[in-house]
Amino acid sequence: MLAVINLHAQPTIRHDLQFDSLATVWDEAIPLGNGTVGALIWKNGDKLRFSLDRADIWDMRPMAGLHRKEFSYKWVQEQVEKKDYKAVQQYFDAPYDKEPAPSKIPAGALEFGFTGKNNVKSVHLSLDKALCEIRWEDGMTLKTFVHATEPVCWFKFENVKTDIIPQLIAPKYDGKLSGGEVNSLVGDDLARLGYKQGTVNRQGNSIIYKQEGWGGFTYEITVQWKKTGTGTIEGVWSISSQYPEKNLNPVSSSLVKTTILHGFDKDFVSHSN
Repeated sequence: MLAVINLHAQPTIRHDLQFDSLATVWDEAIPLGNGTVGALIWKNGDKLRFSLDRADIWDMRPMAGLHRKEFSYKWVQEQVEKKDYKAVQQYFDAPYDKEPAPSKIPAGALEFGFTGKNNVKSVHLSLDKALCEIRWEDGMTLKTFVHATEPVCWFKFENVKTDIIPQLIAPKYDGKLSGGEVNSLVGDDLARLGYKQGTVNRQGNSIIYKQEGWGGFTYEITVQWKKTGTGTIEGVWSISSQYPEKNLNPVSSSLVKTTILHGFDKDFVSHSN
């Protein structure tokens, strides 16, 4: 006798995330991403914020002491068994107390400000569609998704009562060192990296941010938007990175310029497929 069992592993509506407000801290934000680029959607003060990132944006400078024979899981396990974990901290933690890298670094952020009443009514993340939808009490809505196979993200505001002007926020690489104790758990002071602050150029309905990092690696964020009807604004952002002696990645400014011609609805169909 042959028994056939149908298994359905795809997410359904009951797996979705549903809230009646936006998170007010980044690590509780709505996540979107495709493995290359991604965003966290939350409320930063009175602004709607997209924290943007790309997987390969790293400061990869070499660091003394990180090439030892002890760098193995087995060696760490042996120290735990011997109840001598101090050596592990000395080899794995101490170098990061002295050096700022190698380290994952943030790309930047998009912020949207609204005038008048702007209380959020609902926040919905569809796992099946990989789509975030936000509704405000005044009737304004936002739909946004990171494309499944392309390093681009769409956002679409509808029932907009006033102009919405995106702001591209660059990380503060040239800030003053905060002083005090810095260690591998809280050492997130970007000024330690020693970068020259990148440039943010705004022209019409487009913003481009370019940043150079250690060893000649660079990254670029581009956002572009347009009105597509009464009370409707569509936009696209992308992040590209380039490393010396590696194959060139598609540049974000070119990607965005081409993608925005498709329109939100057409790209959402290809994303869903």
